[in-house]
Amino acid sequence: MSPAPDELARLLAPADMARTVAELGREPRACLLCASTAFERLFQRSGKWFWRCRACELVFVHDIYPEYAEDTGHLEETYSFGALARAEGKKARKIAAFLRTLEPHRKLGRLLEVGCGQGLFLEHAARAGWHAQGVDVLVPVVEMARSRGLEVFAGELARAGFERERFDVVTMSEVIEHVVEPVALMREVARVLRPGGVAVLGTGNAGSWAARWRGGAWSYYRFGGHLHIRFYSPPAAAALARAAGFARVECRTRGFAFREAEELRGRWWKPLLKAAQGPISTLAGAAGRGHRLVMTFHKAP
Repeated sequence: MSPAPDELARLLAPADMARTVAELGREPRACLLCASTAFERLFQRSGKWFWRCRACELVFVHDIYPEYAEDTGHLEETYSFGALARAEGKKARKIAAFLRTLEPHRKLGRLLEVGCGQGLFLEHAARAGWHAQGVDVLVPVVEMARSRGLEVFAGELARAGFERERFDVVTMSEVIEHVVEPVALMREVARVLRPGGVAVLGTGNAGSWAARWRGGAWSYYRFGGHLHIRFYSPPAAAALARAAGFARVECRTRGFAFREAEELRGRWWKPLLKAAQGPISTLAGAAGRGHRLVMTFHKAP
């Protein structure tokens, strides 16, 4: 077993755990994004209450410690520390399609991925002509990314020391739902973006039909073992954009699933269910209620 889980636990832990837990308390006092003091309890999962801000609709776990810092054993299943990931076929086409959407924003030619993992996306971005750099908190995956010849900083973005207005584009995929202080992170993202630059973030949509259908069983609402603590929707994205100083945010959603892929594995009725959810997926995306959420934050020119 690699030392990655222990390393991450040390990184995530507050300097004084007992004091942090005491100061945090069991119930929220003000929303992280909009400072509202009006909340509703949604459900309990993994022994934690999931809350929703009545103003901006951010869904979140409040009392995240000590589990957030200690429950990192899932990393051995989430990441491969022994082999470089590759993208072929459908996955490679998806990366290429995403890179094409970034072309209109290319001026300086520099792109940053926060939470870059092994650097698979960065490698494709570099092939597409970008000066691609990355940041990740896991040293083992950073080392693997560097083995691809990529420039990757080991640690948090705020400690990377990038100069102001360096990048055209900053990307994050499946990252923002793990972040304790999202406003601080996005303010740093805004600082390193050039005027008119964009940050593109992918995550689950807590305002989706799938989330409403599944409730507390929705796949993204996993705290224990997955460290998901903040759950976004278009209204929450708008609040985050305002708090972090972005000019605006565009939100696109897609997809609907009665059950997740891992829940359908080996089920004889899987094709029937997938056929049934196809038309709903189209409607969900058109209504802004798709399962997947892509948030594009625009910095003022």
